[in-house]
Amino acid sequence: MAFAADMHVFPGGRVDEDDAAPDLLRRSVLSPAEASTALGGDLGPEAALATYVAAIRELFEEAGVLLADGGRNLNIMPPPYLSQARSALVGGEASFATVAAELGLRLRTDWLVPLSRWVTPATLPRRFDARFFAAELPVGARVSFEGDEVAGHDWLTPAGALAAMAAREIGMWLPTSATLQQLEHVATLDQVRERLTPRRLGTLEVEAISPEVTRIVMPAGGGVAGQPVCAFLVGRQLHVLVDPGDPTGPALDRAMALAASRGGSIVGIALTQVDPDHAAGTEALAEMLEIPVVAGPGGGRPVPYAVRELADDTPVPFGDVRLQAISTPGPSPEHLAFLVGDRPSVAISGDLDGRRGARTVVGPWDDRAAAASRDRLRRLAPKATWLPGHPAPAIDGGA
Repeated sequence: MAFAADMHVFPGGRVDEDDAAPDLLRRSVLSPAEASTALGGDLGPEAALATYVAAIRELFEEAGVLLADGGRNLNIMPPPYLSQARSALVGGEASFATVAAELGLRLRTDWLVPLSRWVTPATLPRRFDARFFAAELPVGARVSFEGDEVAGHDWLTPAGALAAMAAREIGMWLPTSATLQQLEHVATLDQVRERLTPRRLGTLEVEAISPEVTRIVMPAGGGVAGQPVCAFLVGRQLHVLVDPGDPTGPALDRAMALAASRGGSIVGIALTQVDPDHAAGTEALAEMLEIPVVAGPGGGRPVPYAVRELADDTPVPFGDVRLQAISTPGPSPEHLAFLVGDRPSVAISGDLDGRRGARTVVGPWDDRAAAASRDRLRRLAPKATWLPGHPAPAIDGGA
């Protein structure tokens, strides 16, 4: 295929014009206004609901699972014409609106839980604006395939899929693997609804911390609206971008524009950790600018792009302002903090202060390791002001 050949992906595809057909939208449990609110308010009501409809249609086309009812569970007792309707839909002989009318469907858009949004930067030749949803498999549903888009399938836990990618047994793109990271520690779909769904998209904020450090508050860490994350542009002309966690486009464009306004460019990316809310914008920017990425020990395992893993107390090997990587496990085993400058008065501390992403389900926090990391960072730079990974007042590391 021209797109995603040999890759493991979730069922999905393009939003078609027909997905916004009024008679189809009227079959939705969610209203257009409810759909728009649930996605964070960045799409108009009809366009938002069409995205839900497209997800239901694509899941039915590609995997044979129908998130709909009509007075009966169509997945448990599919009428003979259900498979025929699907074949007609896949073959282009019938529209989804026609199929829905013939089967008397009520589209269970309320069964879809929105997760994240990923937008490729405007300068890349192949662009996409993708939204991800989670849903429970309906009781009695069975996956089946028709057509030539799907070569095979697996049922994998998020942890199992990430381990298979790390072992090079399967290939995934970053939006897929990052979504699995976001779901890795989830126990129930209700937890997804409570902790991972979008909220109202905030504003992109820029603040000069010093002549060499600029904080960029990106409004959608991990692609989740309402989850701000702090990225830091460090340098005079040869800049390092720390934690570009927002993959929705404008935040990355703003970071590049800031570097260019100083007559310079971004020459590398450094990550405090590879959780999606800190790292989701990394791959697109690294590919576009052809720049390296560094992270802590083990940081390359859960991501599908090249990462150079830095040992403790090692300088970041690019940029024109010294960044010393300090291993600070606790929030995650690979967590790093960065001391800025030869006589550091600033430490980029990531999640070491205990403040985590607003819309995330994180792995276990190691209290003992985090306390030891905080003590060590204070000893190394007793006068440094800590800059946390999520918006909060700056922390005096010497306090």
